[in-house]
Amino acid sequence: MSAPSLFAPPYTRHHLAIALIVLLEYLQSVMVAFGSHAVSLGVGATPQQFSLAAACYAAVAVLMILSHRWWVQRLGYRSMLRWSLLAFGGGALLCALASTPAAFIAARMVQALGGAAFFTASRVQIMHYRGPQRLQAMLFLPGGIMLGSGLAPMLAALLLSLTGWQALFLVMLPLVLLTDYLVRRAVPEHEPVENERPDRLHPWAIALLAAGVFLLQFVLERARFELWTHGALLWALGGVACLLLLLYLRHEWRRRSPLVPFRRFTSERYLWGMAVYGVGYLVVSGCGYVLPLYMAQGLGMDQLHSGLWLGLTGLLALPFAILHLQLMLRWPDVRRYLFAGALLLAAAALLLASITHDSPGWLLPAGLFLLHSLFMPFFLGTTAAATFSQVDETVFSHAYQVKNAMREVANAVGLSWGVIIMQQRSMAHAAERPAAESAQLVLQSGHDFFWLLALMAVVLALLLRLQRRFV
Repeated sequence: MSAPSLFAPPYTRHHLAIALIVLLEYLQSVMVAFGSHAVSLGVGATPQQFSLAAACYAAVAVLMILSHRWWVQRLGYRSMLRWSLLAFGGGALLCALASTPAAFIAARMVQALGGAAFFTASRVQIMHYRGPQRLQAMLFLPGGIMLGSGLAPMLAALLLSLTGWQALFLVMLPLVLLTDYLVRRAVPEHEPVENERPDRLHPWAIALLAAGVFLLQFVLERARFELWTHGALLWALGGVACLLLLLYLRHEWRRRSPLVPFRRFTSERYLWGMAVYGVGYLVVSGCGYVLPLYMAQGLGMDQLHSGLWLGLTGLLALPFAILHLQLMLRWPDVRRYLFAGALLLAAAALLLASITHDSPGWLLPAGLFLLHSLFMPFFLGTTAAATFSQVDETVFSHAYQVKNAMREVANAVGLSWGVIIMQQRSMAHAAERPAAESAQLVLQSGHDFFWLLALMAVVLALLLRLQRRFV
């Protein structure tokens, strides 16, 4: 397919709705992560309490994601999305009004009730198109993700420098209204692909899922602060959480009319794709925590400059996502793109691990460019194409719901991984050099994190080169 037919107008309100729906979630989540220190101070939350808010958001999101199509089948797609936007916008307003940690945690859970629908809904709406029109519509999903992720740190830095932390949430309200207008005018009420068998909730399954998800998120949240003091207890609770989730999967697998028909799409190719996806999300989440800390405290960059660099390299991912799609249409060799993505990650990590206060000024933007602008579209974009290429359209929404539920868990694991490594290496360096300043400790710990990331990327590249599931 030629480039003009793929990227030419007309673009409809439905295309814009696809982009804006997913942009909302990424814009809000990245802004909250970037402005976490200011938000914590604003609501009087300790790091543990702010971390608990993130865990509660993720737990609610997982439950809502896995029941996504159940809500669609009962409300209709347009109505479900409008209710989701109302919850998301109302939660954003409650976050801005929160004055205590408990109020903020509750407000974020309200946001999760709505925001959990956005990623899945944006992707499923693309199923309304066929042939070249579907490829054209497909561009609006990564477009929304990358615009949201790229604009978020720049917008957050600007808002925090001009106003207060509440603006991180209040700025979402006009965007919610705009998205609601587009959804009301452009999103059909019916599903793009009807399922011959409706999803069914079962109280026992939901109880297992809720208990397992909330316990797992609690363990991941506490591991960031208590792994060294209550490690055995956390491992035991984590084992219980995994057991509950396995019982949920067993229960759903055996039912004739489950909430999610796992047996209809969990092929070996899909499971390989989920594993690769999980690694990608773990990397993105871990770097999302470490990089702002590394740049601000380790390198002494001010908030505006760090937000600018993170944002610009995120926005540059959009043209490379378009290039990646063009290349895959011409040379659809999945393994090579995944292998190249892993090598790009290794190169980015090596550059970031080499930065000191005396380093050339190009090292940091080059490392961020390789990580944000190249690794993410080439690695995650290829994984998306490979994982769902053989999934039947009648269960595509379910398969994508499971992927997005896994994303929430992988993001929590990645955040915990980043926190634990930075804390453990800071303590180790402090023991070696008791007189070292905190900035020096953060810089050295960041170096250790990126060296470990480079090693992991090389191992990942070798595994991807050897596997035979993605061709």
